[in-house]
Amino acid sequence: MKSRTARLWLLFLVWLPMMATTAYGETMYAKKSNVKVTTEKSPLSKSVATLNMGDAVEIVEKSGRHYQVKLANGDKGWVFKFKLADNKPEVKKGGSSALAVLTGESSVMAREARSGGSIRGLKETTALYAKKKHIDPVHQRAVDQMDAQLVSDKELVEFQRVGVIGEFSGGAQ
Repeated sequence: MKSRTARLWLLFLVWLPMMATTAYGETMYAKKSNVKVTTEKSPLSKSVATLNMGDAVEIVEKSGRHYQVKLANGDKGWVFKFKLADNKPEVKKGGSSALAVLTGESSVMAREARSGGSIRGLKETTALYAKKKHIDPVHQRAVDQMDAQLVSDKELVEFQRVGVIGEFSGGAQ
């Protein structure tokens, strides 16, 4: 009998850590600015608050792709889990661009970009590649024009809703 009880406890102790992927009461942080905290688990429900990048919240409940959070002022609401991070993100200084509007983050200005794609215009190596491959300058300018477009938060939410992407993917909202 003791052997069976010991095995059950061992099984329970092995099972327990697998069930707790996010500990309730854990502090998490907004990955970007303009993160909506809503009354329901839907991006279309009433907004309780808006988080800025790096704002801390306490996890109260985990439900599918949403976390119920408690704000510093004690209010509770729901956040799309992919908008939260375990570690406080570093706030970057810089200009505003279409990329910043889409991601909700501050971004470095084009002249400050050192790796990855430039914020405005083609990166020098990409421009050289385009020239080598005889890509029409009209197409290169089209990419620059697309990057220069500003998208409002309402337009972005509508785009996500119609396209069933982001917070609108994976189930009825």
